[in-house]
Amino acid sequence: MKKLSLRTLAETSISKRKAMKMTQLDLANKTGINRSMISKMESQEFTPSIEQLEKIAETLDFELPDMFLPEPDEI
Repeated sequence: MKKLSLRTLAETSISKRKAMKMTQLDLANKTGINRSMISKMESQEFTPSIEQLEKIAETLDFELPDMFLPEPDEI
């Protein structure tokens, strides 16, 4: 079974956001997600809901399934 990788999500969010020259506040405003939650997500301290994940992926233009990786015992 695949599981959401908070590390992959955080790394992707940071790199895509910076490539688009967006601040955390910009991302928060575009997604409707509180800026502090964006910060916590990028620090791997917060797991967004499916709806929030969809908004982030759409805004930052990445494929949501790419954030899901096999659990270590399945590799």
